[in-house]
Amino acid sequence: MVEENVIKLRRAQLMIAKEIKRICDLNNINYFLDSGSMLGAVRHSGFIPWDDDMDIGMCCDDYEKFISIAPKELDNRFFLDNYETNKSNPLVFSKVRLKGTTYIENIGNKNLEHNEIFVDVFPYYYISDNIMERKIEGLEMAFLAQAIMSKSGYKVWKGKGLKKRLKFLPTDIVGKVCTMHYLRAKVNRLYSKHHNTKMMGIQAGSCYGYWYFPESVLRKTVKHKFEDEEFNIPQEYDCFLKVAYGDYMKLPPENERVTHQILRLDFGQTKIL
Repeated sequence: MVEENVIKLRRAQLMIAKEIKRICDLNNINYFLDSGSMLGAVRHSGFIPWDDDMDIGMCCDDYEKFISIAPKELDNRFFLDNYETNKSNPLVFSKVRLKGTTYIENIGNKNLEHNEIFVDVFPYYYISDNIMERKIEGLEMAFLAQAIMSKSGYKVWKGKGLKKRLKFLPTDIVGKVCTMHYLRAKVNRLYSKHHNTKMMGIQAGSCYGYWYFPESVLRKTVKHKFEDEEFNIPQEYDCFLKVAYGDYMKLPPENERVTHQILRLDFGQTKIL
């Protein structure tokens, strides 16, 4: 992707993130920059130089409040995309999208109704304090999430070789055999199974085995610079980032500094501030 488009894409994502922040601040909803965006804030005071997306996390109660309020309070330039607002949505979390734009990854389904530029909004929910139960439930969530993506026309194995293709055959089969209602019900059961345990996490992908944190790490936030704005990050960001990335202040080797493979990017007539 040419540098001009990278800069413009990041500005669009920052517009969306500022709108999410506006709604959260207005409604006393706690949120935090998540994963690579949190790392970018701490290590680079903005986007990681080779990164091209933004992620926001919320504890489950804040997330539920946000997704109930956002459809009414988002500026009309934006759209909350999840299964409740868009039955063709292929994910187990939400995105806030910028209308009038197009962003399609090579693994995506170009025929979906909503393929606009987005910021991910991830729910962190209570998970089991029992390590074995947590791993089993994490595997189940990852499998269900991939089956839903497959049923929605995503090719999560695309471009990763025959071994990866064979790995995802079971989820393809389950996605074809099971109804979306059944798969979504199983996901919702896992989301709501535990209450007030010590740990919270997201388990929608390959990070199910380690991406979980004490609840206190996620609840207490502080402001931190990200590009030209201040966003919340966990006060104990060091704890979070060590779990997520290990020695997070050390830059990865150049061959690991990869971006998403974008099939189509179009800003349309949308004014990118």
